[in-house]
Amino acid sequence: MNKTMFAVIPLILLTILGSALAMWYDVLKIRAIVETGSVDVEFSGRLYVEDFENKDVARCSARYAEIENEDANNPFGNNDLELSITVDNAYPCYICKVNTVYVKNVGSIPVHVKIDRIIASVAGSPTAGICEQKFDPNRGPYFECDVDNDGDADINLWGCFTSFLRDIQLHPGEEKSFTVELHVKQGAEENSSFTIQIYLKARQYNE
Repeated sequence: MNKTMFAVIPLILLTILGSALAMWYDVLKIRAIVETGSVDVEFSGRLYVEDFENKDVARCSARYAEIENEDANNPFGNNDLELSITVDNAYPCYICKVNTVYVKNVGSIPVHVKIDRIIASVAGSPTAGICEQKFDPNRGPYFECDVDNDGDADINLWGCFTSFLRDIQLHPGEEKSFTVELHVKQGAEENSSFTIQIYLKARQYNE
């Protein structure tokens, strides 16, 4: 074997060994676990009911109750108690006021709460009534509802709940108090039953 052959063999071995060493490697991994929070609000507070212009025949009551699924498309929206206000034997000029109601953020992230919509209807009627926002220079904003769509107002809605016409910011554990006041108008029909629903919507915010 000549000197050239002895020189080539170590070169070949070195090339093979170098290729094998290039296949050795190490891996570093970054792993992130994200647990999301929840948006959850509820009514709270010990309800206090007042009535005005009462001739000792009407009765107003308020309670927290599960009445319906207020958000059918939200799997987290069917665990809340509604504020249910009932007025019996009402007549024009009768006023019912519900005090010390709170909206509380019981979720884990901050939210903005705002009036989403108001729905008025007469029992048995497929057509919803109309509630329009008005403004009184002495009392501020309110809603006037023509429940039976006859062009004559049946109910006025007053109270501090109108503060939710703009976004109210609530951090986890915070709450906001308000009142709801129902004023029966002359346009309300005798022997009728109607329902008014005020929807408040809470959504997460990123500010």
